[in-house]
Amino acid sequence: MAVDSETGRKVPRHSWRSTTEAVSASILLAIAAASAAWFGSPLAVGAAVLVLSAVLGAAVVVRRNRHHRTLPVADIRRELDQTRRDYGQLFSAVPCFICVLNRDHHVIEANALYSETFDVSERRLCYEICKQRSATCANCLVDLTFEDGQIHSSEETLITREGNRVNVVVHTRPVFDENNRIASVMEVFTDVTEVKRLQRQLALTGRAVAGMAHRVKNILMGLEGGIFIVNDALESNDRPSIDQGWEMVERNVGLVTGIVKDLLYCSKDRDPSFESDICPHDIVRQVRDLYAARMSDENVEIRTELSEPPHRGTFDPDAIHNLLCNLVANAIDACRFDPCPDKPGHTVVIRCFANGDGATVFEVEDDGAGIPEDLSHRVFQEFFSSKGSEGTGIGLLVVQKVAEEHGGRVTFESRPGHGTVFTVVIPNAHIETVDGASIADRSDTSVS
Repeated sequence: MAVDSETGRKVPRHSWRSTTEAVSASILLAIAAASAAWFGSPLAVGAAVLVLSAVLGAAVVVRRNRHHRTLPVADIRRELDQTRRDYGQLFSAVPCFICVLNRDHHVIEANALYSETFDVSERRLCYEICKQRSATCANCLVDLTFEDGQIHSSEETLITREGNRVNVVVHTRPVFDENNRIASVMEVFTDVTEVKRLQRQLALTGRAVAGMAHRVKNILMGLEGGIFIVNDALESNDRPSIDQGWEMVERNVGLVTGIVKDLLYCSKDRDPSFESDICPHDIVRQVRDLYAARMSDENVEIRTELSEPPHRGTFDPDAIHNLLCNLVANAIDACRFDPCPDKPGHTVVIRCFANGDGATVFEVEDDGAGIPEDLSHRVFQEFFSSKGSEGTGIGLLVVQKVAEEHGGRVTFESRPGHGTVFTVVIPNAHIETVDGASIADRSDTSVS
């Protein structure tokens, strides 16, 4: 036996002998490498260095093995327990949803994020926990991995315990036991919800740009037609034709202006310019007067129904004006494009009142074509328009953005063939009537 100078323990002499032999061999090989280099053979130098590295590695392994043979059992157990704790902390801290499943699809292990996001309190099946299904998924990746032992992946949608949908990329990987048989399967879900949202937004923006380009092209053709009529009428001094052509020019310039303003409003972040002591009835009257004159020749009547007495609150008046203009413009188009021949005329009604919850309510109702049931779910998605190439769908995005900036919401009801009502509710805790009294319920309504 010999004494280890580092640990003070007695160790077998053959361990020292092995280490000594390894070091001696390393020295000899180093001499051989130097000799090879002296004779100028790069191949020999490379071979010598590789062998030298291998022998040195062997010496280190011998040394390490000798160290572990002399380590007490209690120290080994402590190291093993610490390793387990480290791996457990790493498993829980991974910023992905991770679970381990058996062949019956029971979750036998899950990391912290998975347990927090999905309800794993009971011994439930995986498709019940994160997909709220009553049966296994078609082409289940877990089953495929149990069958072939390979890694599989796909894109899926999970449902959290709060009912929120999460887009994920899932990978499955087999977990083997000591007999090299598949004991379980690990699923790793990476949340790509934000990526998918940006992808959809980018795709929708591309579609909107294409639709607007087509819309602007039609407007430019109208402008060219108006300019041609004006020029031709100027040569013949035809005053009625001049007025007709100039009206076409003004109308199409207004359309382009509206598109550009809506685009700017939706594309940039802006802080609302809230002003106190604003009477929303005044804004409604401004919008009515703006469109009433234009619709005199279209057989569309614009009416208002305003609660009495009028009330005041805190609003961004320009944004509310923009919101109402878009809703009224959409209502007018619904009347103009109404295919029903039995209606002698159409009416658009703009309402404004304060409800009992201290909120200002705007309603724009038309008796036009209505929104088809199969399209109603898309009204507040994408760039929705039921007017084909005549619409861009930006108007409703502006309406929704203004309402959200005021902390409000937009809803609608529609009956195909009978018309649509859009309702905007804007909460305001400080609404008062013009005489200073707070509003407890909806007041009488004046019609104009």
